[in-house]
Amino acid sequence: MRSVLGKIILRAVGLGFTLHAAACAYSPTPAPTGPRTPIAVAPIGFGPDNGLTLEEQAECELGKVLFAELHDEGGRSFALRGVADPRGVPGLVLVMRFARVEGQSVISGIKRIALEGQLLKDGQVAADFTALRYTTQGAFGHYNRGFQTTCGIMEDLVEELAEDVGGWLYRPTMNAKLGDLRGQ
Repeated sequence: MRSVLGKIILRAVGLGFTLHAAACAYSPTPAPTGPRTPIAVAPIGFGPDNGLTLEEQAECELGKVLFAELHDEGGRSFALRGVADPRGVPGLVLVMRFARVEGQSVISGIKRIALEGQLLKDGQVAADFTALRYTTQGAFGHYNRGFQTTCGIMEDLVEELAEDVGGWLYRPTMNAKLGDLRGQ
């Protein structure tokens, strides 16, 4: 005959397995149906007249942030890897650049980032997009985050852009409008 404590432990273990199985079954992103699709990602640069000085580009490291966030967004379905030069790389290559970055004032004003990208397949443009994200929040705009620097605010916008691009990669199309450009 089992003790009361033994029964409680057995039920707790059973409940734990049930909860673990339920947690594993929930997935906010689509589960991969096969192997992850390999995509090479070219260095993410800045277009001419993008609005940032070279010092601001280096300080904020928006390209690094975008690559990391994009990796998080598509990590279950896409095998992203950086390449130094996209020329001659077989398969899929994602090429992006920050076309415009506006709103370097830390205290107030609209902050806006325009991102352009192309998905190349064996060197030929297979799909492209223009994405825009903006915020009217200043340094004190996020009540639960406290003071944010301009780079911090821009990083928030880059996270949103990564979500947009990550979603687009599932069904890339020509002339896609992403983010705040959707529906325009």
